[in-house]
Amino acid sequence: MNNKDVKLMRIMCFGDSNTWGYRPDNGLRYDSDERFTGILKQKLPDDEIIEEGLNGRTFVLHDPYCDYASGEAALPYLLKSHMPLDLIVIMLGTNDLKHQFQLSAEAISRGAKVLIRMIKNPYLNEKYPVPKILLVSPIHLHEEIGELEGSWFDYGKEEYEKSTQLAKYLKDIADAYDCDFMDASKFAKASSIDGMHMEKEDHAKLAQAIVDKINEIRDR
Repeated sequence: MNNKDVKLMRIMCFGDSNTWGYRPDNGLRYDSDERFTGILKQKLPDDEIIEEGLNGRTFVLHDPYCDYASGEAALPYLLKSHMPLDLIVIMLGTNDLKHQFQLSAEAISRGAKVLIRMIKNPYLNEKYPVPKILLVSPIHLHEEIGELEGSWFDYGKEEYEKSTQLAKYLKDIADAYDCDFMDASKFAKASSIDGMHMEKEDHAKLAQAIVDKINEIRDR
């Protein structure tokens, strides 16, 4: 395939702190060449990668301690401000696991349905096609989260177990709404420092997996 045949894409990565690039060792942000969204820019230089990661973001839940973090509240503005978009990569669900919400993995996955319906609304902007969607189930929490020195107090053994169940339910939703799907836990893992965020080598692994999936979508 020569360059003339390649379909260039505007791709928005919509996610939480692992999309933002949160470092588990100090809470700062990975540099652009270390976080997976920045690596996508390097590996897909002809595409436009839009980074929309936010620490604490959920699918739809309103966190009283993080009142700006609902993905449902933010997404309409981002869809309008960044259009036209060819593909939206959604990776959320980890913050929805917080103990305070007391939701099952199946209930959390319903939040993805809300966002997908929003994106697939053909009347959002009738001048542009509806973007394709790649729904990414997030990495699992670390099995020992709650016991690690840097663990977040919101998570424990129960939340770890739920994190391992998310992929099944999110894939069901992706299939029902004709979205692409991938399971990040097959390529990357949570750090043993805080049990929740990726170290840079896992950002690199996840980035390559997403690049492969994007090119698969592009070639259809």
